[in-house]
Amino acid sequence: MLGLYQDITEQKLEKIVLQQSEYHLRQAQQIAHIGSWSFDLAGKLLWSDEMYQIYGVAPDTFALNVDNFIKLIHADDRPAMQEWIAACASGLKPGALEFRIWRQGTIRYLSGQGELMLDADGKPDYMAGTAQDITENKRTEESLFTLSFAMEQSPNSIVITDLDGRIEYVNSTFSRVTGYSPDDVLGKNPRIQQSGKTSRETYVDMWSQLTRGEPWQGELVNCRKDGSEYTEAVQISPVRQVSGRVSNYLAVKQDISEKKKAEERMERLAHFDQLTGLPNRSMLNARFKFALSLAQRSGEQLALMFIDLDRFKNINDTLGHAIGDQLLMEVARRLKATLRDEDTVSRLGGDEFIIVLPGIDANGAAHVATKLLEAVSLSWQVEQHELIATPSIGIAIYPDDGRDFETLSKHADAAMYRVKQEGRNDFRFFTPEMQASSVRSMQLANALRYALSRNELFLHYQPQLAIQDGRIVGAEALLRWRHPELGMISPAEFIPIAEDGGQIIQIGEWVLRTAVRQLKDWMDSGLPPMVMAVNLSAVQFHQANMIERVNGILDEVGLPHEYLELELTEAVAMNNPMAAIAVMDRLHESGIRMSIDDFGTGYSSLSYLKKFKVSKLKIDQSFVRDITDDPEDKAIVTAIINMASSLGIRTIAEGVETSGQLAFLRLQGCDEVQGYYFSKPLLAEQFEAFARNN
Repeated sequence: MLGLYQDITEQKLEKIVLQQSEYHLRQAQQIAHIGSWSFDLAGKLLWSDEMYQIYGVAPDTFALNVDNFIKLIHADDRPAMQEWIAACASGLKPGALEFRIWRQGTIRYLSGQGELMLDADGKPDYMAGTAQDITENKRTEESLFTLSFAMEQSPNSIVITDLDGRIEYVNSTFSRVTGYSPDDVLGKNPRIQQSGKTSRETYVDMWSQLTRGEPWQGELVNCRKDGSEYTEAVQISPVRQVSGRVSNYLAVKQDISEKKKAEERMERLAHFDQLTGLPNRSMLNARFKFALSLAQRSGEQLALMFIDLDRFKNINDTLGHAIGDQLLMEVARRLKATLRDEDTVSRLGGDEFIIVLPGIDANGAAHVATKLLEAVSLSWQVEQHELIATPSIGIAIYPDDGRDFETLSKHADAAMYRVKQEGRNDFRFFTPEMQASSVRSMQLANALRYALSRNELFLHYQPQLAIQDGRIVGAEALLRWRHPELGMISPAEFIPIAEDGGQIIQIGEWVLRTAVRQLKDWMDSGLPPMVMAVNLSAVQFHQANMIERVNGILDEVGLPHEYLELELTEAVAMNNPMAAIAVMDRLHESGIRMSIDDFGTGYSSLSYLKKFKVSKLKIDQSFVRDITDDPEDKAIVTAIINMASSLGIRTIAEGVETSGQLAFLRLQGCDEVQGYYFSKPLLAEQFEAFARNN
């Protein structure tokens, strides 16, 4: 026997190493989800096990060739794959190719690498390469892109910092809102935006929650790059890794400056007067309740004042609401400047104000009221007009005059009304008698609305006589009111109510029409011509169409214009002299006479008086009453008569009741007189009889 032995240890070891290497390669491919492939120039295709896993086919069900492989590629990506294979086969290295495949009804993303391999002679031998499933990476990449796109497109500012607060990322909205570019802020602390307006407590609370790993939300007042301030609603959240460790802070911020301004505007609309900026009734009620609770606990008093501007309607009617509004704003400013910080001044509407004074007794309230009278009454220039707005102030004291807002305000209003009745531009404290007067005023105001339609109003006529010969030269029409239940009501009581309530326009027109028609009837019946004097209220005088209405009534009745004399009080004429001059000029052009009533009781500037187209000054009866005994009254009456005479204006004295008064007036050169010495006011029939007998 002949035998041959060969030592194959080396070959065995190499085979084992090769098998182990192949095993490790397969393991590595499985772990990395990378498959390998090759095919020779004859088209023979070889796949690793992982390739079958990646493509989702089993070796025993899939005929491995190029055509079947191409069928697995997404139809849209096949042309690119074929071009890529051709490039590899030609010896080019086109790089990685990303493409899609269908695997069990779903799309997967793959990345392929390939290269032409050469033999020992440098000739093309076969192609080899790898394929890797990158679907998860692709989806992660798309998610990151979507997230990044969303963050950049977010309408909110987004800031990411590290745990030390250094900025690592800002989106474009942050730059647009703040004016800071990423280069301006990356690596810096967000405190570069601090305005100093956010409280220290807010920052302490914020970092306390963040360092505990809890989110925080709140509002910060920050600064833009240009230094302008704005308010942000901020939500800051810790960013946790998979391990749970906090690595960053994510801040989502919204500019709410306009929202805050809108809220402030709504707050002002709800609680503050839009013209003056003072608290309105809603805010006043809240502040009064607070002041009342303090007074109840401390046992102190508080004062409530009701303020109304005197003759404010005249300013509105004459100069317009724009001027009136400016005056109200100035009055509000003066009231507020005069009061303490703890006091409340509120505008109720129109020219009415209420003031709440905590911790003030009657003496303190009187002191404050005096200061308010001085402050408000100072003259004020608006455009070309010099205005003076005097206030009437009523005061009620808690708890003596009431224990709630409604009672105190009602009583303060009653006290204010008493000031109006007694001359205005003053203050009064509430008394029970005022409450009775207030009730009567309300009763009269209600009844007056129906007085004209129910024929309760009528006229008396008081003769006016020439002082030298006693001849009747005129009659003054005087309004009277007889109520079926209340009886005769004094004009001094009901005319101010008619002015405040607005009925004076309708009543005044009725008086004028009735008086001129009566004069026309007397003249038609044979009485000698005379002048009919009719009082004109301030409201009537400032009516835009007053002159046209007066002319219309005269023409309607058929009375020549020169027989009508309109009486205007000195106070109304001097309230706005330039406007009064304009109206008087037009009345003069129409042939209508004008006279100044109650002369001497107000203030008249001679520079204006000489410009008034008036035919007569009526000397007030308060000067005539004691003219025989009082040297001052004598001096005043003498001065009025002499001044009027020098200006070419006639004078008439009212309230003449004695022969001594008449003698003095005649001696001083007064032109006309009226009063009880000659006749009391008479009904139309009585006046006619009186005129025929004289």
